[in-house]
Amino acid sequence: MDAAGGSTREKDAVLGVFAALLRPLMRLAFEYGISAKEISDAARRAYIQALETRLATPGRPLTDARIAVVAELARSEVTALRDVARNGGANGSSSRLDQVATLLTAWHTHPKFSGAYGLALDLDLEPTAGSPRRSLAELVEIACPKADKESLLDELIAGGSAEIIDGSTLRCRSRAHVMRGSEVTVTRIERAARFLEAATASFAHNLLLQESPAYFERTVVSDHPLSDRGRDEFHRLATEKGEEFIHDLDTSLAKIVDLQGPANGKRYGVGIYFFQEQSAFPGLQTDRRSSTEGRSTTSQPLEEIDVLAPPRRNG
Repeated sequence: MDAAGGSTREKDAVLGVFAALLRPLMRLAFEYGISAKEISDAARRAYIQALETRLATPGRPLTDARIAVVAELARSEVTALRDVARNGGANGSSSRLDQVATLLTAWHTHPKFSGAYGLALDLDLEPTAGSPRRSLAELVEIACPKADKESLLDELIAGGSAEIIDGSTLRCRSRAHVMRGSEVTVTRIERAARFLEAATASFAHNLLLQESPAYFERTVVSDHPLSDRGRDEFHRLATEKGEEFIHDLDTSLAKIVDLQGPANGKRYGVGIYFFQEQSAFPGLQTDRRSSTEGRSTTSQPLEEIDVLAPPRRNG
């Protein structure tokens, strides 16, 4: 066992995870002219930022020299990486996406803004005297106090979650907020980064599980290769069932009132995605073939497997 508590084989396997995470993103690297050095620099910055958090100790200065020793990098390189990270600045995309999601949930669950079966009611774009409808401003005030109403409206329209009728009425088209269209925007890229980070964080949590509860992780993969028609049918089914599940979960989550939750506490979520299994993971194919030995060769139903279950512990 090495100093980190794992075998060399385990370390190599973890490095394989990093490679597997990066492989699908190389298409983006080629498309945007990102070099291998730039990817390496981004990985080093992420490493340094995480190391800063890990080494932070009250009363002990976190110097470039100290970080350099642990990271096995030159001190000058650590200094440069930390400067870039500090000057990079933060963006408000995640905050805006959170606000839009919160607003859509309130629109479908709050009794003042939803009707029977969670149907979102039409809203007045501007408060109108004598109107039987409530206004967008009222919804924003309840769901996202102090948020910019016009920015949220722009996000709702751009994401296809709402539409303006007759220039004065706002109608909800979808409870989901999905960035649409062929144009790739910075917001869409940042949104993808946020949820990819969440998925990998869940993987790391379960892999390093100690006392904390395991996070729910399930994956369904077709037993046999699918034609384009089969893929489209599976995608349609996954979209319908996935939307239904997420909406039900969102409604139930809105009813959870955690009075003990700290204002600066952690947020939790669930994500669903459709994927094409990559041929870069032959081990899974081998396992699936061996698991069907002795069974009929007729078509089998979709199999649910727990790909990120915490490792079993002896004793």
